[in-house]
Amino acid sequence: MKNKTPTSTSEIHALSAVEQDEAPDSLEQAEFELLIEQGKTLAAKLEALKVLIDQHRRLYNSTVPVLQKKQDSLRRAMVLWLDQRLKGEGLTARHERQIKRLICHIAMEFALAGDRVMRALHDVHSEESLADIERAQAAEAQAYLKEAMGEEFGEDQVFENLDDVLHAKFDFMRKEAEARARNREARRAKKKKMSLADMQAADDVESALRSLYRKLASALHPDRESDEEARSYKTKLMSEANTAYERRDLLALLELQTKAQLPEATLTSALARKKLAALTDLMRERLTALHREIRDIELQATAEFVLPASMTIHEASLKHHLNSRKREMLLELRRLNEELTSVKTDAGLKRWLKEQTSDLKD
Repeated sequence: MKNKTPTSTSEIHALSAVEQDEAPDSLEQAEFELLIEQGKTLAAKLEALKVLIDQHRRLYNSTVPVLQKKQDSLRRAMVLWLDQRLKGEGLTARHERQIKRLICHIAMEFALAGDRVMRALHDVHSEESLADIERAQAAEAQAYLKEAMGEEFGEDQVFENLDDVLHAKFDFMRKEAEARARNREARRAKKKKMSLADMQAADDVESALRSLYRKLASALHPDRESDEEARSYKTKLMSEANTAYERRDLLALLELQTKAQLPEATLTSALARKKLAALTDLMRERLTALHREIRDIELQATAEFVLPASMTIHEASLKHHLNSRKREMLLELRRLNEELTSVKTDAGLKRWLKEQTSDLKD
């Protein structure tokens, strides 16, 4: 049966209206292309941020932990020397009490980190063992959480330390969050039924992604290359294409098209309006995900390198912060050295004990 050719003016206008409704207009194309450019900018920023933080991590780990270890060694040496000095003569009862309190104060940090020698010294000079202190802190934290959260949390459990309480609480909260998420998904699945429009949009997205992926797979097939270097390069790009396709990452697929030296995308000109709208939504989702990943990496770096919360992360700010911290740690290292030398004379010890009274009252 032959297709009927429109002859009347009304039929021609009707067909023209359908074609106009299906074809994306220039504004829709421009919006989609703008989202792609924004995505490329964010993706480049994300990769540059990862590289910057990896480089800074190497500098940080070659500086801060080394200086921290030297500081800890001097503070630990102070505890050992004070313990030995208590066994000597010439100290007043007041000085002995001060020294014992300082030993307990300094040794506790090492003991809590697992230093058995420091734990033993703490317990020798303290009226209360570290285990008793930890149990008391755990009981206090448990009671606080129960009151603050309004939950029967760990009522029949006895925790040995604060970490055990926190781990139990986080586990409890995680299980509650997972249960809420399961209930939410179950309600959503029961309530929401995908409309025909939603199903068509999903089909449009999958069709466009599949088409682009197949073009890449055809162009990047490594077995078609006789040169080993070219085969290796195409194998790498094909692996990236597989990952991008599995993640439904349209932006990555378009960037791989450029890497593979394929013609620039003519996606918008070949798409109907509804299909372009679906891909535009997909690109918006990708932009949101990129913003979130950048934020998460910056938060992780802030915690890892102990950065000010308001600090903007870039090469100069990271370098300035590391140099400032290095100077502070070197000054602290010199102070600890001077103190350890000073306390080995009775006059220096008494001066040092007097200086500590501002923090540890007798």
